[in-house]
Amino acid sequence: MAMSLGGSGVKSDINVTPFVDIVLVLLIIFMVVTPMLSRALDVAVPPKSEATAAQEVTADQLILTVKGPPESPKIFLNQEEVVGGTDALQGRIEELMKGRKDKIVFFQADNDLPYQTVVDVMDRMRGGGVDKIGLITDENLNVTAPGGGQ
Repeated sequence: MAMSLGGSGVKSDINVTPFVDIVLVLLIIFMVVTPMLSRALDVAVPPKSEATAAQEVTADQLILTVKGPPESPKIFLNQEEVVGGTDALQGRIEELMKGRKDKIVFFQADNDLPYQTVVDVMDRMRGGGVDKIGLITDENLNVTAPGGGQ
């Protein structure tokens, strides 16, 4: 058996020791950092309501709806169109809010309307004396139809 002394050839084996060291360091870093990344957001969730059916629209509830093309939207207040648009809206709301204890108006707007139009209408409602604005987010609910239809 012949042994080669002096090693004149190139050694082709991979030295895995530095690779294992780097992998273990990365593993430790990820094990330390991962629990810090999972931050929870504190949210106050209201208690579950026992009511199952949607309440009917009463005569004293005000529902303001903005519909139509973005260029000339139409404003409806409890199924009747407000003539004069946003200019007449504030005066109309002031009339309705005079004798009310709860100054709440429910508000629904089309998704196609510009944000500025929606904010302008909400500003006019606030200027008319509305304390709370309830947002109606159900797209399928048509409150301008007779009977508050669906």
